[in-house]
Amino acid sequence: MYGRLEWSFAQLFPDTAEAEYLDRWASIWGIARIPAARAEGIVGFPADPGATVPAGALMRRADNVQYRTEDGGTEHNGAIQLHVECTSYGATGNADPGTQLVLMTTFIGVGATGEVGPGGLAGGANAQSDELLLQAVLTRIQLPPHGGAAFDYVRWALEVPGVTRAWVYPLEQGAGTVVVRFMMDEVRAPTGIPTPPDVQLVAEHIDAVRPVTAKVTVAAPIAYPVAVHIRNLALDTPAVREGIEHNLRQLILEEAEPGKPIYLSQWNTAIGLTAQVQHFILDQPATMPTPLPGQIITFGGVTYS
Repeated sequence: MYGRLEWSFAQLFPDTAEAEYLDRWASIWGIARIPAARAEGIVGFPADPGATVPAGALMRRADNVQYRTEDGGTEHNGAIQLHVECTSYGATGNADPGTQLVLMTTFIGVGATGEVGPGGLAGGANAQSDELLLQAVLTRIQLPPHGGAAFDYVRWALEVPGVTRAWVYPLEQGAGTVVVRFMMDEVRAPTGIPTPPDVQLVAEHIDAVRPVTAKVTVAAPIAYPVAVHIRNLALDTPAVREGIEHNLRQLILEEAEPGKPIYLSQWNTAIGLTAQVQHFILDQPATMPTPLPGQIITFGGVTYS
């Protein structure tokens, strides 16, 4: 009985509520969990003059992720450019430019293997996590919409599937300007840096809701990788090394912002708090990593001696 009361009490507050009740809290504030989304983009196949590919044609990636053409296409200048969509939801459907896809049905005059276009396949994202949904609810409670305040741009960016962090810089490019930078840590692992198609999606969403007078620029941060070198680690075991890497990645996830340094004491603390670490010497970074405006610290790996 007391356990049931304790559980029920937790559901009375959004920051302790479980997923089902967190969704209900979100709905009270007019917020819905962002659903999973499909990746889409352009894929080109070599083709003979007059060749066609019908709508609905299937193709697959080397890892068996499948895509479907939406409208089909006809040969032009020796190739057929097809707009495709992943058949499954989630970040797994995203693909870099040049990724090869193979048609699952042969078509006369059309090469079996094609390549993803320069824009890549983008837009695929997993359903919004409980952590990000809670962040959206708390932001809505603590910072009510102001129709164009700085924090409104952060909230608008976070409404796009796959966006996990966002920052706004009013007046960075002059009077009346707003610069928005964001990260997609789950979709664009391991660095989290958005691609140009990701930037376009966020820009289009913000453009649809922003004040008409603002001059808005949406940009991806520039990666500033920081390599870590540790000497005389004790205890030095695979489990300890795995724990150190996890803590370093978590440090960057929580502290990194465009143009913001991460102090050496924070790097040392992240390593020292790893379970079973007794002592170590941090050789790199030797000085405080200080990215320039627009740059963001990313994990550059960890080595040992």
